[in-house]
Amino acid sequence: MMDEKFEIWAMDYMSGNLSESEAKEFEFFLEGHGEYREKYDDLLKAWELLQAIQTPEPSESMDEAFFTMLSSEMEKKEDKAPKQSVISMLSGILRPQWAIGIFLLMIGLGVGYFFRPEVEPIPTQIMAANNETEEVRQKLVLTLLDQPSANQRLQGVSEANKFENADDIVIRALLKTLNSDPNVNVRLAAIESLTNYVDKPEVRQGLVQSIPNQESPILQITLANLMVALQEKASIEPFKQLLKQKQLDTTVKKRIERSIESII
Repeated sequence: MMDEKFEIWAMDYMSGNLSESEAKEFEFFLEGHGEYREKYDDLLKAWELLQAIQTPEPSESMDEAFFTMLSSEMEKKEDKAPKQSVISMLSGILRPQWAIGIFLLMIGLGVGYFFRPEVEPIPTQIMAANNETEEVRQKLVLTLLDQPSANQRLQGVSEANKFENADDIVIRALLKTLNSDPNVNVRLAAIESLTNYVDKPEVRQGLVQSIPNQESPILQITLANLMVALQEKASIEPFKQLLKQKQLDTTVKKRIERSIESII
């Protein structure tokens, strides 16, 4: 409970909501408590990152633009080499003086085809190796996320970021981490990792459902900013329920109210 009160105290200090005497009291507290000084430094870094996030103006086309961007990124991974039909390629070279040369070339290709050595296609080997790597990484992620050390769990989230497309097992593990991990930094890392898969309905739903489970002001603000960026209307009701909490920090309350207005 003391950690939660300290987070709210630190948030009020960083946002300038404390009086001069209260600010000095907070600074004096930090000088006498080294462990809380470290917590404050971590909170300050996260706060500065959050302040750098500019809340976009709401628009009806935001969702469409978001998925268009995702689609564009996926298309970039596809082969972009220009494709020509056999007819179009031959039309430029089928000239009378080259007819014999082309005929001999086709014979050579035919002989090469029938007498080629039996070799397993390279793409199949690469796919098998990639699948094996993904399975190993999945086991590593699940193992690390279950460790008692926060640093190891952070490493597990970092490994999850390396998936080209995480499966349902990894996504469920990340959502569980977001909802139940005792470390705020690990939960923040889980949110960052899950933003890679917001095109999946189950991820969006999981992020919305996690809102009532967050007691840390930084996590509450992070989710508020994310829901605005996604224009996720399903998050409005959970945020309204959050606003009814008497112990909700003033800074968080104002940010959530602005987020609801932006989504509506």
